[in-house]
This record gives sequence, structure tokens and C-alpha cells, in this order.
Amino acid sequence: MIRKRAILWLSIAIAADGCGSPTPANPEAPARRPPQQACEQARTSLERDGAGGGLMFEESGTAMIERDAWLRLGEAGREQVIERLAVLAGCSSPSPQREVEVVVRSGSGSVLERRLLRPSTDFRSGR
Repeated sequence: MIRKRAILWLSIAIAADGCGSPTPANPEAPARRPPQQACEQARTSLERDGAGGGLMFEESGTAMIERDAWLRLGEAGREQVIERLAVLAGCSSPSPQREVEVVVRSGSGSVLERRLLRPSTDFRSGR
């Protein structure tokens, strides 16, 4: 009787093992352009936040800001700028892209940040 219960519990545990595992992202999923609303939100955010901090940007995903101002943004602020630039780059690309390049330069032209990333359009986090 004990042996049958052990086998039963083991069978249930094995069967349940794969039930909750997430499905891996499909790297071959088609590239999609960010929705127009996300493009407008990213542009508005960069215009609003960049006005006081001296951020100049292009919709291609490039930006220029003085090094000290970039550092004063803090890590969270820099991430927000990078994410918004990636969305704009995805919006302005002639064809949908899985990943876009974002480059932030100082006033002297040196690269402060360069990344290749997938444009995120999840603005619910408030970032």
C-alpha cells in the first residue's frame, strides 16, 4: 500500500513538473513596428524630459547630452532615455526591426552609451 502511494505521488510530481514552465520566446517571431501610441508617448517623454536636461535626440535612436547631465540622470533615468530612444528608432525605421541600435553621445562626440536592443513598448511601469 505504501509503495503504491509513493508511486502515485511520484507520477503526479513528474506529470506536474512541466505544467508551470513558461514557453520560451520564439527568436524567429516576425519583427513588428511599435504601435503609433507608443511612438507618440516615447517622443513626448523625450521632449518633456530632454528640454530641461539638454537632451537632443533624433528619431533614428541617436541622442546627444553633456556627460555630466547624463550621469546626473542616474541609472533609472538613463535606462528610460535608452528605452524611449529604442522605441523611436523602431518607429522611424523603414521596415520593422527586431532590434535597433541606440547611441548616446556627449557634447564632444564621445560615446556615452551604445546598445542593440529590442524596443519595449510596456509603459505601464511608469518608466
